[in-house]
Order: sequence, then C-alpha cells, then structure tokens
Amino acid sequence: MKRLFLLSALPLFIFSSCKKEVTEVTQVQKVDQAFSAVYNIAPGDWTTTNGGLIYSAELDIPELDNVIYQDGAVLVYLSFSGTSYYEALPQVFDGIAYGAIHGNGYVSIDMSALSGNTINPPGQTVSAKVILIDATRLALRKDVNLRDIQAVEKAFNIH
Repeated sequence: MKRLFLLSALPLFIFSSCKKEVTEVTQVQKVDQAFSAVYNIAPGDWTTTNGGLIYSAELDIPELDNVIYQDGAVLVYLSFSGTSYYEALPQVFDGIAYGAIHGNGYVSIDMSALSGNTINPPGQTVSAKVILIDATRLALRKDVNLRDIQAVEKAFNIH
C-alpha cells in the first residue's frame, strides 16, 4: 500500500515543482545598411594628367559621407558595353589594371597598363556599380576580445 501511494504521489511531486516562466525581452538594435547605384562613365569622362599612363574617372557620390568613410565600406564593380556581368575592383584584364579609391563624396576609378606603357581610355560607356555599406565600428567595444567568438556573440547580441 505504501508503495502504491508513493508511486501515485511521485508524478504529483514532479509536476508540481515545474514552473513555466516566460519573459519577453525588447531590444532596440541598430541595423546597418547597404546602398547601391549604377553610374555610366562616358568615353569623354576619362582624364589623364601624365600623358596617358593612368586614366581616371571621378564619380560624385554625396551619400558617401564621413560616417561611411570612417566606419563603413565602399565596393566598386565595372561592366563594359557588350558584357552581361560586373567585375569587382581591383582587377587586371588584358594587361590593364583597374582600381578605385574613395573619399568623402566621391569614388575615383583608375586604369593603367601593367607594362607601364601609355594606354587609351575606353571608347565605349562603362557602367560602374558602387555599393556603400554603413557599419558599426568594432573598435568602440575595446572591452570585447575579438578573438573569442562567444564574447563577440554576447557583446553584439548575435544568436
């Protein structure tokens, strides 16, 4: 009888000690964003200051502000007329090196021959896809050991 009583009381004891708690955490998270645009560079937009050793075309991009310049990123891709794809810069194609530099409000695309010889600028329109990435500076969290994945996940609330 004792055994029957203990066996029937055991589930009651187990289930009465369980308590379901639900907590809701509301957080405000900063969402970094990416922005993109395609610019057309006409043949007459390429300039040189050294007799054709290097040509460059400057794109006016007012959205490239100091916040993106300091903490974000700028990606540049080129597509030449007659192609159906973009090439990421920097790039070397047919002995010509293409690159890009940027500052507040602009991206400058340059091209030069690997051989150091003079070149001609493109004779057709070139499309330049520019992607601006807003980001949060990691250096602001000096208390986080960036070599410890668990510490990074906890500090930046990554699940």
